[in-house]
Amino acid sequence: MNKSEEIRFLLHTHGIKYSWLASRLNMNTRTITYLINESPNLDEVLYEKIKAIIDTYQFELELFEEEEKQELNLFDDDKIRLSIGERIRIFAKKKYGTLKKLADTMEISPQQLQQYISGRREPGSKILVKLLRLGCDINWLLGGNEKAESYRLYKLESELKKLHHGVDQISSIIQKLDATH
Repeated sequence: MNKSEEIRFLLHTHGIKYSWLASRLNMNTRTITYLINESPNLDEVLYEKIKAIIDTYQFELELFEEEEKQELNLFDDDKIRLSIGERIRIFAKKKYGTLKKLADTMEISPQQLQQYISGRREPGSKILVKLLRLGCDINWLLGGNEKAESYRLYKLESELKKLHHGVDQISSIIQKLDATH
């Protein structure tokens, strides 16, 4: 798979529109569409920028306002088939940032987690229970179906982390001010 094919695959998988990507890159939609679909070689710098944008892509609340009553299925079998390992990788990246952080949180070795990611081993009930307790939608993990509530929960967890970080920063500033007075 070349760089352009990989970008098209990722955009399709995440349901990202070219217009959204173009706005994040401060480019014209036609230009980005041409560069990804018709240009013979995708520039390395642009490729890395697009990958970074896709990696930080969050399922925004606007998604739910438009399709409130529909069941969302980002991984429709007609469109794409992801393995359990690929889904674990997506979960780790979205919720923990890295596979190592997920492995540490699950209290397993990164090597063991890598075996699940690569497909050399299938996760058993103990691993599935650990993932469930960490907030992974097991129905999505095993079958590809994820409800809108899972996205809302993920979005709320992300906002809660940001708020906790802000409170920690404020507490630190207050402690520094108290120490100087």
